[in-house]
Amino acid sequence: MKNTIPIDSAGRLVLPQLVRRQFHLVAGDRLDLEIVPDGIFLRAHSRQADLVEENGLLVHEGEAVGDLAQTVEMARSRRDADVLGLRR
Repeated sequence: MKNTIPIDSAGRLVLPQLVRRQFHLVAGDRLDLEIVPDGIFLRAHSRQADLVEENGLLVHEGEAVGDLAQTVEMARSRRDADVLGLRR
């Protein structure tokens, strides 16, 4: 696919809708820009989910916001109460 896209007076460009859909790009996403000998190379910035599944468990891989230890302890307590039949 080869397109010519304009740059506006503020230096912005708009990627064609077909390109945004193909690479699942939405407002707020970031692109990595690299200067190569024959031009400019844009790459969709890799996004990683905060939660990934490992051995059947969800594991948080993002940055912790707030008191993560307290949140984990509360979740464990609720799970234990459910398993032991202490919650109705």
